[in-house]
Amino acid sequence: MANPSTTGPSGAGTEVLRRFYFDGVPEAATTILQGEANHIKTVVSIVIAERTGNSANDAHFYMYIAPDGGTTVYLAVAQHIGSNGTYIWNDKIALTETDALKMESAGSGTVTMDVWVTYIDQEFA
Repeated sequence: MANPSTTGPSGAGTEVLRRFYFDGVPEAATTILQGEANHIKTVVSIVIAERTGNSANDAHFYMYIAPDGGTTVYLAVAQHIGSNGTYIWNDKIALTETDALKMESAGSGTVTMDVWVTYIDQEFA
């Protein structure tokens, strides 16, 4: 990926593949990945697994971005995953300084979802 430096070909920066996981997303807004000053975080994939195993559970989740601390922009609304289901998000998402990628689980009964996020972290000067 290109270095977003504004100083031309002499600009400096780094690009690192990272991962983050969240063990048990609750039924409340939870920040999965937070933007950071002087960084662009490009989400490569998100794997979400429901692990409660309750066959009567209609498990689903909401995933959204709070850009620049402002209005919520939904990426997934009541996305069905089901009991012991897995959902894979492969669309790229870019987060900058004050952006926050958030998620919350929902369903009938107890819902426990694990999340694994792989992303590229570009730091620039």
